[in-house]
Amino acid sequence: MMEQQPVYNPIIPFTGSILGGLQDGKLVIIQGQVPGHAKRFGVDFMCGCCEKPRSDVAFHFNVRYDESTVVCNTLERERWGTEERKPHIPINAGSYFELIVKTQSYCFQVSVNGQHFLEYNHRLPLVRVDTLKISGDVHVNAITFKNPNSTSTPVTVSNPVVPYQAYIGSILPQQLIKVIGTVKVKSHRFTVNLIASYSDNIALHINQRFDENAVVRNSRINLNWGTEERGLPFLPFIPGQTFEMQIHIQPTCYKVLVNGRHLFNFNHRVQPLNQIDKLEVTGDVTLSLVQY
Repeated sequence: MMEQQPVYNPIIPFTGSILGGLQDGKLVIIQGQVPGHAKRFGVDFMCGCCEKPRSDVAFHFNVRYDESTVVCNTLERERWGTEERKPHIPINAGSYFELIVKTQSYCFQVSVNGQHFLEYNHRLPLVRVDTLKISGDVHVNAITFKNPNSTSTPVTVSNPVVPYQAYIGSILPQQLIKVIGTVKVKSHRFTVNLIASYSDNIALHINQRFDENAVVRNSRINLNWGTEERGLPFLPFIPGQTFEMQIHIQPTCYKVLVNGRHLFNFNHRVQPLNQIDKLEVTGDVTLSLVQY
């Protein structure tokens, strides 16, 4: 089955077709940010896209900051069923998130930021679901669809807001992470981090310091910083100019290139690699593309 193309920076409310519908094992990945003032936002898996009469909603996932709860439900023939409430919100207002909805034969399985959150048993036939709707107080960077047993394709996020965070899944040798951005004209510092979110260890810390004319590399384990590395063959970043950074995951190290030129290697200090699952970009830089 053909893989559906991702949707980048959609206008909210967003309503779009799910190419090929839902099948057992299909993933819908939503990455975005919740504003600090958020009251509610919702994700609906719908059977059609009619407003009047309103299409059935197989799975209504509604995050309610004003009630400190997440509500799940089904709309059938314009009547809501029995609510299922979870009195815990896994996404803080003002923060970035990755929401993954996996279709199982008996339920919708939801995880947030790499952690299982809930299951919602099907009340309507899965084959009827063909539309995704996202509404409310949320900004979405990317919506990605993955078919069961599909070959892995890179996730690409266009023009994300800085500071930027993404849960990129467990990194693997031979994986490539690409960051394209522009250094601000009046720039002090910016940082790219690869993080093990469970332990909050920073496996790779790349810190461009214009005030020191240096690109500092380090790691932070159990809240303690290691030995800095500073040696460089050239200075890669210039205020006001665009750059492309590539981080190649090697079995023994990170190999980093900027604008196609090898800049440095940084030996792994945090292992095993599969615990490293988060990318972070902060500081005096704007981003045009992140791919992983």
